[in-house]
Amino acid sequence: MIVSITPELAIGRFRNFAGGLGVLEGDKFYAAARLGVPYTAITLYYPEGYVTYREENGELVAASEGNTMEELRRVGGAEIQVRGDKVILSYLTYQLGTATAVFINVEKPEWAAKAARRLYREDTEADRFYKYVILAKAAVDYVERYIGWDRVRYLDLQEAYTVLALFFRRHDKARLVIHTPAPWGHPTFSRRFFRDEFGFDMAMEPVVLTELGLAMTSGGIVVSRKMVKLACNTFPHHCHKIKPVTNAVEIPRWEHPRLRKVESPEELRRAREEVKREALRALGIEATGKVVMSWARRLTHYKRPHYALQLIEDIDRDVLFILGGRAHPADHYGVEMMKKFKEAAGSVDNVYYFPDLDADTARLIIWASDIWLFTPFSGWEASGTSFMKAGVNGVPSVASRDGAVPEAVKDGWNGWLFGEDRDRLLPLDSAEIDQREYGEFRRKVEEALDAYASGRYWEVAFNTYRSFREIFSMERLFRDYGYL
Repeated sequence: MIVSITPELAIGRFRNFAGGLGVLEGDKFYAAARLGVPYTAITLYYPEGYVTYREENGELVAASEGNTMEELRRVGGAEIQVRGDKVILSYLTYQLGTATAVFINVEKPEWAAKAARRLYREDTEADRFYKYVILAKAAVDYVERYIGWDRVRYLDLQEAYTVLALFFRRHDKARLVIHTPAPWGHPTFSRRFFRDEFGFDMAMEPVVLTELGLAMTSGGIVVSRKMVKLACNTFPHHCHKIKPVTNAVEIPRWEHPRLRKVESPEELRRAREEVKREALRALGIEATGKVVMSWARRLTHYKRPHYALQLIEDIDRDVLFILGGRAHPADHYGVEMMKKFKEAAGSVDNVYYFPDLDADTARLIIWASDIWLFTPFSGWEASGTSFMKAGVNGVPSVASRDGAVPEAVKDGWNGWLFGEDRDRLLPLDSAEIDQREYGEFRRKVEEALDAYASGRYWEVAFNTYRSFREIFSMERLFRDYGYL
């Protein structure tokens, strides 16, 4: 049995995710069910989901998006001691073949239910700490009751928040999976929380959870080859324990059925044109005869959504742009980009914006696209999967040399590359780098559009289709993780 403890999980119709991590863990869940791998993913149930936005007096205001319990089955409950109080919770499960998703529903007392009501949004540092203590202690309790530790082949801890589980149960095959090289990927808490909850006088202040996770597990996994150097630069004393397992996507979840078996560039062209028309209709977009470019993912500075906005102004071609994604309410840059995306969609006929990127909408945007825009500031993206999902559908990207892109994309053969391949975190506010790389980005977009006009594009698209389906398959990822 594989057990994965994760802060978020995107499966079914549940609003239990914020972005890439949740979708990736959902892909693993579906792949395990398809491949017959015994797999249990454990997460919190967030009654208010993550975040949605409504407009009030011309301003975007963050609101709770809500969640659903439909299709979840209650398998039992538990009482655990947290903060010196009795916390009442229930275990809700979603089963698909050999895969089980466990949602921990915190019922009482009020402070505990409040801490766990929303994903990645807390009122206080105490709420944030005790939310993950509850996840950790409840996950350990669930494994003890319903699985048995002797059956756990690997205990994979997704992101550093989940390493708190190791304070309640050590496992010789526990692994910390690090999904971002950025500072927020290494969360910290004041040592007083560890003293109050566990009685430990920790040597560091603040306590870095990634440091604890790498010290207490058999090893650390990073999600692209490039990320090894970044992680080793941050935690050089743990470098011997860090290895890469490049991310992948569950192809049957993301491919259009019409694109399942394509044997030539011409067959891909015919299938993609049909798929594109169908997806555009479903999105409510009229784009006959236009090239469709898309930028759709979480809105935050290092992903450079401003490149898409500038491109809309600069490109003098018959192109339609689809934009998608939302920001964390505390990310002022991201919220400002949401406003600008919304303004662009409201003022320019060839721009459409979809702020709420659930899996269904993301699929439609991919299927409607001809060129995918992948623009992170090199060194900051751990892996990225949106370009993979596009690629397995034969949609090539104009991409920066970041994350997993250098492992798969050959410039002009199965996509177009721009910018430097950096392996350290340079400041995001480096205007010189940003302007220089935007110039190259725009030139590569023009190169892709020229290829589309000449027909050579379909060779590039077919190369993308064939190469990505091998490199970024879940079968490869499961082998690398030791699941198969």
